[in-house]
Amino acid sequence: MQFSKNVVLRSICYFVFILSYSTIIWTSDNQGRAYGDEWLYFVSENGTTHVMNFSSVPNDTQDMNFGDVYFYLYTRNNIDKPENLRISENNISIESLNFNKSNDIRVITHGWFSAENVNWIQKIKYSLLREYDLNVITVDWSELSNNIIYPYAALSTRYIGKRVAKLLDALIKTYSVGGKKIHLIGHSLGAHIMGYAGMFSMEKIHRITGLDPARPLFEIPEISPDYRLDKSDADFVDILHTCGGIFGYKRSYGHADFYPNSGQPMQPGCSGVREVAESCSHGRSHEYFEESIEYKYNTGFISFPCESWKKFDVGECKEDPTSMGYNTNVTSIGNYYFRTRNEYKFAIGNV
Repeated sequence: MQFSKNVVLRSICYFVFILSYSTIIWTSDNQGRAYGDEWLYFVSENGTTHVMNFSSVPNDTQDMNFGDVYFYLYTRNNIDKPENLRISENNISIESLNFNKSNDIRVITHGWFSAENVNWIQKIKYSLLREYDLNVITVDWSELSNNIIYPYAALSTRYIGKRVAKLLDALIKTYSVGGKKIHLIGHSLGAHIMGYAGMFSMEKIHRITGLDPARPLFEIPEISPDYRLDKSDADFVDILHTCGGIFGYKRSYGHADFYPNSGQPMQPGCSGVREVAESCSHGRSHEYFEESIEYKYNTGFISFPCESWKKFDVGECKEDPTSMGYNTNVTSIGNYYFRTRNEYKFAIGNV
């Protein structure tokens, strides 16, 4: 089903106003254009380099992409044959041949210039279904994300989040599943989509994992919590920072925030020209998370609460460890630090 321009515009018009107002304030300091503050080089997953210009929000929709959002269900019964889930627009119900209401739900989505069939999403899907009997749903919003003008993709996240929330509401209504069975996972702009999904869902979502949530137009300039992922969006929000201050959040917005190798670029093993190394660091978040699925509690990415990376780096924080990633203890609160190797397997345990 294709949605009209009016439907999409109504979903994002208020967000456009907020971001436009914030951008006016932000760019009035006369600091001029600066890499990391108003623009970035971004290397997409197919190796193409793009200029991410977020110095201002467009005033019209002339170059905006319009399209649909697609939901694909994978279970152990159809691990290689995705079932396209379609929501009834009239009564918010859904029909599925493979959905098992006894199993928990995991929903995964991508960011800018990406898609549902990207390698890392498929790897996470395979890892989840190898270790657990689940309903794994992937969200494809590539018709909107594949726009060279980054602000348009960023503005689309609210609309996509509402569509994900509608899917969750349909599953809740049709199969009588509760929010406690739902875990949402999003990378970069996808993390904010999941934040919106949690905010708009009829039931409080149990957990949202933000994999290096996008910084441009969300933390710089910093906008209202209603327009970015934060800990109000689910019972437990954990955030993994791997390119903090560049592509990803620099500050802590979750119940638990994890900072491997300081949480900033360059992550171990990421090298080359700056734009390649930074994009590599941004992608480390989903690589670390995918690897974490195979580890149970208190193994793998062992992390320690600490006031700062500096204190952790000199060995001051060695108590109350928790695991980073899929099996994070949902009672974990605060900032956590750990180290990794420079290649898979990245986890080095209690070091």
